[in-house]
Amino acid sequence: MHKIYQQLCCDHKQMQQLLDAFEGLLEQLGKQDRDPATLPLILEALDYFSVYPDQWHHPIEDLVFEQLLGKSVDVRDVINKTLREHNQIADSTRKMGQLFYAVANDAAVEREQLFNSAQEYIVLQRKHMQRENEILLPLVADLLTPEDWDCIQEKIHQRQSAHFNAGVKRLYQAVYKDVANSVPLETTA
Repeated sequence: MHKIYQQLCCDHKQMQQLLDAFEGLLEQLGKQDRDPATLPLILEALDYFSVYPDQWHHPIEDLVFEQLLGKSVDVRDVINKTLREHNQIADSTRKMGQLFYAVANDAAVEREQLFNSAQEYIVLQRKHMQRENEILLPLVADLLTPEDWDCIQEKIHQRQSAHFNAGVKRLYQAVYKDVANSVPLETTA
């Protein structure tokens, strides 16, 4: 399979692991005897979710799914919903970041609002990736030709962000590893 497809699948695994870690960190944050490093790790996770998917993952998926729209598929509504959801996820991530930065700056944030918003965010992310993993990525694997991948690769080179180069991508891989490895396994199970 094409390296772009493999990277998208790898990204999904990492994002799912990071969501697990985020959920574990939320659980720790809810405890009275929480680790003081919990909130900074939550902020790191939200930073990852606000930069890596928005700057690299979702723009690439958009190109791949738009290419899929050129095929004879009966899931156009699913593709279009998924493409729209990328913006919704970006907005939701910004709102989560604002809430948690307010907490970090000792602003008054209702506990129930914070945790409910976080749970809604996790559900949104998980449902989105599940739809991509179970419906769209299998279609991509089956229907896109080497010529389609060449077209996608060309569009990537034309649109590539000067701000999100290989060095920045490596930085966010390090952020992912830092957060994902910070939560004990029994917390996220």
